[in-house]
Amino acid sequence: MEAIWPIGYNRPGARPGGQYESKRKSMSTEEQSVGKATKQERLMLIGGGVVFAGLVIGIAVLLAPNLIRPKIVFHAYDGDVFRYSPGQVRPPEENEILENYPAHYGKDGFRVPAMEAKEYPIIALGDSYTEGGSVPWVDVVAAELDTPVQNLSWRGYGPLEYAAIMEEYGGGDHDWVLIGFFEGNDLSNIHSSTNILEETGSLNLERELFSTGEAEEMEVLPPDPDKWYLFPLRHLVGDQVYELAYIPDYLWGLNGNTEAYRQSRNVALLRESLQEIKTLAGDACVGLVYIPDKPHIYFPYSDPDGNQQWLLNEGAVVSLDADGWLSMDVIPRPAPQEFETVVGNLDNQRDVIGEVAAELGIHFIDLTPALQAAVETGEPTYFAYDSHWNARGHEVGGEAAAGYIRSVEGCGAYEP
Repeated sequence: MEAIWPIGYNRPGARPGGQYESKRKSMSTEEQSVGKATKQERLMLIGGGVVFAGLVIGIAVLLAPNLIRPKIVFHAYDGDVFRYSPGQVRPPEENEILENYPAHYGKDGFRVPAMEAKEYPIIALGDSYTEGGSVPWVDVVAAELDTPVQNLSWRGYGPLEYAAIMEEYGGGDHDWVLIGFFEGNDLSNIHSSTNILEETGSLNLERELFSTGEAEEMEVLPPDPDKWYLFPLRHLVGDQVYELAYIPDYLWGLNGNTEAYRQSRNVALLRESLQEIKTLAGDACVGLVYIPDKPHIYFPYSDPDGNQQWLLNEGAVVSLDADGWLSMDVIPRPAPQEFETVVGNLDNQRDVIGEVAAELGIHFIDLTPALQAAVETGEPTYFAYDSHWNARGHEVGGEAAAGYIRSVEGCGAYEP
């Protein structure tokens, strides 16, 4: 992804002047002598200008505090699969732009929703899946329900951070509190966040909107016709072929039995975080929006005559380590897997998270069926070389979540 810069700002090192410099040089001597000021007068004018500019900016911030609009430019080579599996993913021939849009962020660091309001009947917690995209799924929910939804999500957050954000920003009278739970890494984020909490005494809740220099880019070399690549895998859906790359551990993170998930410290701490959010939500309905990862949806369609078996040979199994954390390293890797076994395990994490939600009286808004149904339409819902949804994925997810909310009585009146 390109460095993110506020619209209208120059990048560091950009030379000022440009067309205006040439205009100054073209002025005649006579024009330059007109209105010539003394040094003291010039200083007074400059000082007055600075004061005036400060007043204008101050008034603008008071009247319109949400002025931070970084431009997001996302290329095919920016996909996260290249970072997680360097050298194993054949890049596409063209490094095309996949998304190019200005994102609106407020002074609190959160993304400003498309439908702004003084009060929000619905608020949403989550990570990059809920924060990002040209039209995030929460904005789709807002459009479907004609109801403002506040987006309190940030990339890299997990369930412990969701609870902390709920405590700090989730006050007020709401109909719904939605928790965007990403299947790919939210349970592992609980482990890493717990380590940070134990080491530093606090969670990392910073939301840094801008980089201060050029973005560090991952070098992705053009495809080598003489090299063998593990990814992308071919997927056969009817008479169509999809080539998609995964983060392998997002697949193997689903390859565990239900008891491993149930007995883990990850799920125990998830239960605590969800209970905290529910308590803070008061009379609002709380919904856990379950977001499946790409291999959950597409791996069952992988072509057995392609690289499926090579991926299975590099497999891993989720089990509990000595401290009760979910781990893919207890059973030595690689641990070759059978296709039927892996596919049979894909729903296990989801089923356990659904059980936890039910125990706590939290609505389980499972987006898996909607995304599985979308596969058959022939329109992909995930980027081919990234783990996140494309625009169609956000649309499908938002429509499914809105449909669930409409179906529930006693949590606000939302007409079809």
